[in-house]
Amino acid sequence: MSIMDAIAPPPDALTAFVVEWRGASPEVRLAAIRGALRRHGIEITALPGRVAFYETQLFGLTVTGRDEAEAAQNWMEAATRLCPFD
Repeated sequence: MSIMDAIAPPPDALTAFVVEWRGASPEVRLAAIRGALRRHGIEITALPGRVAFYETQLFGLTVTGRDEAEAAQNWMEAATRLCPFD
């Protein structure tokens, strides 16, 4: 197994995550996104004294929000639009 195989999520990770968490409450989804970010993503918080800005990069999808909760909500909405559901 290469180093990239060890750290990169599988190609269907975005869809699997959305399927598992899209029906959860916003608080539970935020906790799930935090956990996934620790393993597979990047989060960028606002600098002190700057306009609030929060960026979430997870499973190849990047979104922003005014704070962590808004960025998580925006991420889930964008991920849901990208996933092929019947």
